Amino acid sequence: MRSILGKEAENFDPEAKWSLLSDHLKKHGCEALSYATLQQGMEYFVHELGYIAFITATHPVFARKPKRIALTDPVCAPENLRPLVAAFLKEYPAAVFGVVSENCATVLRQMGFKVNCVGYEPELPVQTYNTKGNWKELDMIKRARNEAKREGISIREVNIAEVSLEELNALSSKWLQGKKVNDREIWIYARRPVYQPEHDVRKFVAFDKEGTAIGYVFYDPMYRNGKVFGYSANTVRCDEARFGRLATAVHMVAMEAFKMEGVEVLNLLLCPFTNLQQGIYSDDLMTRWFFQISQRFGGEIYNFKGLAFHKSKYRGFEKPVYYASNSTLPSNDVYLAFLTADIARSYFTTMKLLGIGIFKELLKRKPEKAAPPSQSSTQ
Repeated sequence: MRSILGKEAENFDPEAKWSLLSDHLKKHGCEALSYATLQQGMEYFVHELGYIAFITATHPVFARKPKRIALTDPVCAPENLRPLVAAFLKEYPAAVFGVVSENCATVLRQMGFKVNCVGYEPELPVQTYNTKGNWKELDMIKRARNEAKREGISIREVNIAEVSLEELNALSSKWLQGKKVNDREIWIYARRPVYQPEHDVRKFVAFDKEGTAIGYVFYDPMYRNGKVFGYSANTVRCDEARFGRLATAVHMVAMEAFKMEGVEVLNLLLCPFTNLQQGIYSDDLMTRWFFQISQRFGGEIYNFKGLAFHKSKYRGFEKPVYYASNSTLPSNDVYLAFLTADIARSYFTTMKLLGIGIFKELLKRKPEKAAPPSQSSTQ
């Protein structure tokens, strides 16, 4: 048993990390964010049964003692999930698990955690999906393919180290400037780009007519019994000002390559705070309320509504995912999860932005027009 924390985690060499964790990952890393546990900066609880990746949160009010916020399911065999979590809690009693599967949520609930649906992950069936699109249900895909063809865009899998680093950095910077959070990189639940080859990660880049990189998507592997059965689109950056549907076109090209290899699913990752009613657990009322408020009024924090609308257009299977906390007030831990992922910088700023979102939403509402007088009242 070993814990890797703080500076040691920050400086953990990627190849050394792969050597330590990949055996567990390739056997049991079946969730969309399992591979994301390898991100630089994550901390680890490594056990003979598997491992748990997490970030330590501290706060003068909400986490006076360090609280461990784990990313996705523990990476282990299903039968070892409970004993691995128990060993983790013995070392770190205050814990939160973000974006976990229904099976993991059920086990955590049995261990005293309060569990809430946090949203869903769209999963596309690679072998049967219509990657050409149509005008009835998959119009976004049809438009994306047409746009790419019309603009002379070429999309291909590459050795990312052979693509101009200057172009990739410029593209990433331009993409970031178009986001609500545009002064820093959000991470954990969406991986920061790595411009070097990574074990089993597939990297597709779109180029314009002049051969300049205008978008890219990096696909993380999802493993089952040592084999890749699916991919998750964990790093997506495109010149959205010029090509609004480019990411969709890249996904379709990638799926066509994956189909030939027998890949089963493409996971488009978390659509937060949306379709919460699909989940079977909603233990904490305040947490559910915070999720609903964030989705409805949190546009000043993150484009939750836009993300939900975009992902719904793929018409994929909506897989519910869950959030679990063993705190007395799990809703406070939602803010800590925002904080550790750099979505939020301070509690008061977050509340202010929610307030602005509520105010703007109220301004959009037009007063109802007075009903015309009835015929009898005018006679």
